[in-house]
Amino acid sequence: MVDALESVLGPGPWRLHSLLDSGWTGSQVRQAVVAGRLVRLSRGVLDVPRSGASEGTAMAARVRGALLSAGPSAAASHSSAGVLHGLWVPTRGDQLVHLTRPGEPDRLDHGVRIHGSGLPDGHVTLVDGLRATSIERTAIDCARGRFLGDALMVLDSAGRLVAASGGYEERVLRESPAVRAEATRLARTRLSAVLAFQYAWPGTAVARDAVRHLDVASESPLESWSRGLMIESGLPLPELAFAVRGASGMLYFADFAWPALRVLGEADGTAKYGRRSDDVARAVRLERRRQRDLEDAGWTVVRWDSTEPPRAVVTRLRAVLSRPNRRH
Repeated sequence: MVDALESVLGPGPWRLHSLLDSGWTGSQVRQAVVAGRLVRLSRGVLDVPRSGASEGTAMAARVRGALLSAGPSAAASHSSAGVLHGLWVPTRGDQLVHLTRPGEPDRLDHGVRIHGSGLPDGHVTLVDGLRATSIERTAIDCARGRFLGDALMVLDSAGRLVAASGGYEERVLRESPAVRAEATRLARTRLSAVLAFQYAWPGTAVARDAVRHLDVASESPLESWSRGLMIESGLPLPELAFAVRGASGMLYFADFAWPALRVLGEADGTAKYGRRSDDVARAVRLERRRQRDLEDAGWTVVRWDSTEPPRAVVTRLRAVLSRPNRRH
């Protein structure tokens, strides 16, 4: 009976009254939910289980269900919209669906967090047919009230999407400091416009600080988070996506660089090495070869990953950056 739902009602999710109108009884719906053949996405909205779906696909189904109940003025927002846009969301484990619906009291309603804040038309867009807050509004909403590293994570990723929408190619952003600075200014301007609307809203102080430090050259969540950690710890600020040649003459791009000190920093996220064991082994060999090449050219390379305590990363960087006579 569940298998026939899509042929009768179209792709889910569906409102409860649609199932009842199609011939289901309340008892049959409850039994299907208990058996796991249907899942409740929000009050009065059901869907078939979508195991194995990507994070974005699963979120889209949950948002679609929540919007069915919320009415035409609502839009997916905060971390839910962040997943739909593909931002680096600092709260990826959030099990709630977040909607913004102007004029409503903030509340939690059957797994849906309603935010009753203002929502101008310019802050709303469509993502695969779903109403959602814009990239800029979403990023600021996710950044407000966070630690600087988490705020930079989501704002850097928003900046990269803004740059892409402005016609800036990722390769050019990496290779041309002038173009990167231009694209970063564009992203800061568009994000600052949202902050101007949200003047004096809770948590905007951190978001404003993060926008000032936004850089579209950041290529991973760990890089952005690491830069926030450096700023908060008072470490010398590095250059990003720094072009450097090894002893062999090979050109590389370092995540972070302190050229005057001949120090490079590498934030090793797991995505850098792939998923298959043979890909990981090959990537690690190449990284080791690259590091030897750079060290032979007189650079000190400091590496860290997301499993290390922040204090340990800061201590190691501070020790290396404070050594005298680093210039060769």
